[in-house]
Amino acid sequence: MMRLPSYAMPTPAPLGRQAVAAGIGPIAIRALRPGARGSVRAVFERCFYVELESGWACIGPEDLGAGPLNLVCARWPAGPLRAHVCCGEVAEIDAGMLLAGHLAIALGEAAPWLPERVGHWDKASLGRGLAATDVALRALAPRDGLALLSGEDGSFRPALLSSREDPLAHLEQLLAEQRAVEPPPIDVARIAPLLGLGPGLTPSGDDYLGGLLVALSLVGRSVVRDRLWQALHPLTIGRTTAISRAHLAAAAEGLGSAALHHALGAILSGATEKIATACAGLAKVGHTSGWDALAGALSVLRAHTCGHLEFALLGRDWG
Repeated sequence: MMRLPSYAMPTPAPLGRQAVAAGIGPIAIRALRPGARGSVRAVFERCFYVELESGWACIGPEDLGAGPLNLVCARWPAGPLRAHVCCGEVAEIDAGMLLAGHLAIALGEAAPWLPERVGHWDKASLGRGLAATDVALRALAPRDGLALLSGEDGSFRPALLSSREDPLAHLEQLLAEQRAVEPPPIDVARIAPLLGLGPGLTPSGDDYLGGLLVALSLVGRSVVRDRLWQALHPLTIGRTTAISRAHLAAAAEGLGSAALHHALGAILSGATEKIATACAGLAKVGHTSGWDALAGALSVLRAHTCGHLEFALLGRDWG
């Protein structure tokens, strides 16, 4: 059972600028420990990121959704977020509050979040789930972001971008060798082009790899997950953003957004009646982050049933 740090009673905050934490992910719990101090690293329309000496956290209203780095809050201040907090301002945990800019967020009532447990599943249930996912994605799939897997028949699949064929082919080889006594060596230089691929806070290539790491945990392939992260981790510095590195590190522990875990749980258990809604929920995770993470996760699930992967790249050429 996950326990929250023992926070002291909060001190009063300016009227209208005090929020109340409603939920907190496991990475955020580590970061927002009593006495931690750091700074605001990024401010967006509905959330902001802090980096403390104890780690990263993303803070926003309840509609941000649960996730490993997320602190979601009730009584979120009205108006532009940048009127309350700015990049570079001090962030600290003091007297049970997260203080950042003009915001004070009471932490004591935050409910710890962990991904929902996946019930019984087998290859038959997974096969049903993947078939239902193919149907759902035909209706839901965006035409933006890095990648989404097509159906088994390859329908509506554009040609692979030639510059990305090799990283995907090497990942396919690694995932297909699931029964090998000696798994194939990881040639990290072949996978590295996916790191930082695409624009945005968490580039599409990173989201794809993050989804892949989460799914490896769910299907019991943590050894492959750990080997892959050990190879990729040193290359993340300089190839992608600090915020994206924090999300990838969480994925390497098997932790993704609540929306991703909800969708993967439905797919694995073959809950066909839930899959379309669960996949639609991924549209709320970043611009295309939810979709790209699903694509990486599906590559693992397909390999688990078929021993091979089919990749489809949709959207613009990231160059």
